[in-house]
Amino acid sequence: MPPTLKALTMPFHADRPQDGPPKARRWPWAAMLVLGWFGAFLAAGPAAAGPVLLGAHVGTESSQSRRADFLALETALGRTLAIDSDYNDWSAFPNTPRVIWDAQHGRRTMLSWRVVFRSNIRPLRCATAVDIVDGVYDVQLARKAALVKALGVPILVRFNYEMTNNEENTCFTGFPVSQNLPLAGARFVAAWNHIVGLFRINGVTNVEWVFAPSADAYEKGHWRYFYPGAANVDWLAADQYNKSDTPESFATDPGILAFYRVAAPLGKPLMISETAANEDPSLSPDAQTRWLNTAHVYFKRHPALAALVYWDNPGQYFREHPGYGGTGYVLSGAGLAAFKAIASDPYF
Repeated sequence: MPPTLKALTMPFHADRPQDGPPKARRWPWAAMLVLGWFGAFLAAGPAAAGPVLLGAHVGTESSQSRRADFLALETALGRTLAIDSDYNDWSAFPNTPRVIWDAQHGRRTMLSWRVVFRSNIRPLRCATAVDIVDGVYDVQLARKAALVKALGVPILVRFNYEMTNNEENTCFTGFPVSQNLPLAGARFVAAWNHIVGLFRINGVTNVEWVFAPSADAYEKGHWRYFYPGAANVDWLAADQYNKSDTPESFATDPGILAFYRVAAPLGKPLMISETAANEDPSLSPDAQTRWLNTAHVYFKRHPALAALVYWDNPGQYFREHPGYGGTGYVLSGAGLAAFKAIASDPYF
């Protein structure tokens, strides 16, 4: 049976350890109707792209219109994006329908895999690093590996991103990360390598693993405690935003500069896996436009950078000036035009 057919007909396991044993359900038969033209599309392959993969995360994760919103952005840009950035709680990984939908449209999915069981429930409960290494989740991980393998298309997996400053990691490590960086890093590395090793044992060859701290971790040197090693990392990434209402340059941002300085010599392709700035119609240029215009130039002057993923989602309004009337991080106005200029450049 072809890999894509397996992905649509095998049971989907909603692995939720806190809710009891995983329950299986089968994909609706309607989903199988896409296989004929889906296979033809995959054979043709996605449209050609430049040396940098351009992508986005569009809309809030709970939105029922996320697919329509993504297509609307692509329509505004006049092209298909190379990467669709999707976020999965521990239980929901992998988001098979999203991967299949992306593949049908010529994109690669980047699945940002959280360790929390359900990110919308407090207090957070998660798969801890100790339990992962001790094999508590090995059966579930083997099922997930089988689902990923059955997809039959390449995906990017960004496991437990922003691991040095993310609130989920207090649960993951068992203590606030800042209290003991070496121990937190050792636990992260052990869990990462356990998962990558298990996927490989189960024959998964269609995943590229993305190591993605915040840019701040490169600036402060904290990334070194958490780096799993070259053998188990395919991409080095960083997340960095301009969260203020002040127009700032991507090209002179200390975190961006530190990321490139540290990561480029390691010989891996580099990715900005999350970035954004606030749109503000009262400023010219506003923070979003300046951030994107300077990113456009910076990428073309730094050849190790191989992917740029924009966070097209409401931003940090509380950081804005009184009377702010913009759209936050959502691409709009001059900022959308700046992103379209990037998308129209054959380099991306």
